[in-house]
Parts: sequence; C-alpha cells; structure tokens
Amino acid sequence: MISAFIISCNTKKTDEAIVSTDSLINVSKPDSAAVIQDSHYFWSSELDQKNGLVMKKEVPVNADSLNAAYMINRLNEIYPEIRLDFVKASSDSIYLKVAKSNYLTRQMGSSGAEAYLAAVTYNMSELKGVTYVDIRFKEGDHASPGTYTRTDFVHEK
Repeated sequence: MISAFIISCNTKKTDEAIVSTDSLINVSKPDSAAVIQDSHYFWSSELDQKNGLVMKKEVPVNADSLNAAYMINRLNEIYPEIRLDFVKASSDSIYLKVAKSNYLTRQMGSSGAEAYLAAVTYNMSELKGVTYVDIRFKEGDHASPGTYTRTDFVHEK
C-alpha cells in the first residue's frame, strides 16, 4: 500500500493505498504501470467507511466504445450534478471543463471532490495516448483546476 496526497506524486508499486489530506484512498492497480496497456476499463471511485476512497475497475470498455464522448457521457451519468464537457485533445493530453463547478468545489467536500477528480483522471487516461487530463473550473474550497495524471493520486510511503 502507498500513501499519497492529491498533490502530484509518482510511484510504480502495485495495490497501493493513498492518503489524501482528509481521507484514505485505496487504489488497486494491475502490474506496475500506472496506465493499463492491454485492456481498458471504466473506473469508479467509492467512499468506504474503513478504507476511504477506493478506485475500482467497474467494467471492461469495448474498444469500439473507447472514446472521449463515451467516457464523458458515463461520468456525466454517474455525477449528474457536475457537467463535464470536452474542450479538445492534443498530443498526450485531453482538455475538459466544468462550467458550473459549485457542486464539485463547495458541496461534495474534499473527499468527494477528490473522488471525482480521480474518477475523471482514471477514465480519461484509458483513452489511447492520453496521459494528462486537464480539468478547468472555477476553484473552490474543496477542489482546484489543473492537469492531472493517475500518478497524482499515488504517493509512496
């Protein structure tokens, strides 16, 4: 298990626990790679009484469905209070925005906002060639805009 802050940190360990500023996060990752290379999944984040935030591979994503629109639509279905929109894709990055961020930044709490940012980052980095996920929104008490990678949610003890 690994401890991590939402602030960018890197690691290459497996089955890591992550500690955020106010919650414990467990991230189960196959192999030592931060990005799965041979199969793709839709990831979810769940708050667990015992372990805090847990990242879980929900379902395999068919290669035909693996695109930004599909991932964004799934995330918008799961988090209807937060409307995630595609801006552009460039090189190894995808750019997204949340036009109305009040729910994300002020109503979900720090753990909820972190869970959302982790879910967006994990799911969008399933897309071919995407390593960086840039999420823009008005900063609030519980979340800040920025460019995230999966390793931003992992920190070695």
